[in-house]
Amino acid sequence: MPIFSASQIGGALAAFIVLTPATVGAADQPPPYPSATEAYRQGASFMKSGEMASAVPALEYAATRGVLGAQLKLARLYAKGQDVPKDDAKAFYYYQHIADQYADIQPSSPIAPYVGEAFCALGRYYVGGIPAVPLHPDPVYAVGLFRHAGAYFGDADAQYQLGRLYLAGSGVEKNETIAANWLAMAARKQHPGAQAVLGDMLWRGEGVSQRQVRGLALLMLANENAKTSADDAEWIGQRYQETVALADKSTRKQAEALLPTLGGPRTAATAVKIPPATRAAPAPTRTLAKPAQESSLSAMEEPRLGPVDVIPPAAMGLSVGFGASDSGLGGLQP
Repeated sequence: MPIFSASQIGGALAAFIVLTPATVGAADQPPPYPSATEAYRQGASFMKSGEMASAVPALEYAATRGVLGAQLKLARLYAKGQDVPKDDAKAFYYYQHIADQYADIQPSSPIAPYVGEAFCALGRYYVGGIPAVPLHPDPVYAVGLFRHAGAYFGDADAQYQLGRLYLAGSGVEKNETIAANWLAMAARKQHPGAQAVLGDMLWRGEGVSQRQVRGLALLMLANENAKTSADDAEWIGQRYQETVALADKSTRKQAEALLPTLGGPRTAATAVKIPPATRAAPAPTRTLAKPAQESSLSAMEEPRLGPVDVIPPAAMGLSVGFGASDSGLGGLQP
């Protein structure tokens, strides 16, 4: 079943006309860029200098010709809506193309983190839907997307999103133990939201054995890490302030002493950057098939960590029905 059919796109389809090579110009006119890779480089340069009117056409030219970096930049731009008007339909379109092209590449590939990001972004869209398209919410399908991103590609945000879905019982049967395991995976990767939610669970003893020192330490770490994430900073800061106000002096000191064992706060130097201008050789158009629908999932189907403070195992390749050969993937361009 197509992930995003023409009938769903409806009126929004006209917005994508600019993405097709046919709009480049008449056959007797030279192409606007020497190559797709050069278009990407120019687009990235224009974007860095804030010249979005020049950056977007160059990135679109590269994106329609399989340049992963261009597809990812455009997806992020339209999803955030900071330098261009926010357009979730276009962001979805680009994330879908990334997932279609690279779903089955090896997790050890240099571009695997960006593919995991695409699957996670698609999962978020399926949680909330896109009313303007319309794309209707489908939390069961979102779980499959998050699981592929989190278990196969090791994407921390997907692991966090899965934890939240298990806590809410949305798309899966509610299970706080499984939720804690997914959150622990993401927390080990310094994901502030996962650290905050798991820390709060440990502090309160909800769904896990109560361990207030470790819970407070995770909240302290989340509060520091959230300073680099505007989306999470407010609610994490509030959760941290509420908890630290309840802790006595001894508990606070023990929590502070525990911080080095939890990895310490992440730094700006570890922030993920856009990949080089990776191109894929032209391939037949394909769609991302939906995974089989599940009424509920047992704990045996989930990666288990034992106690939540145990270092998680390596990401497991749990296929959820997506497939794409990496033949013709091409190499990283300089």
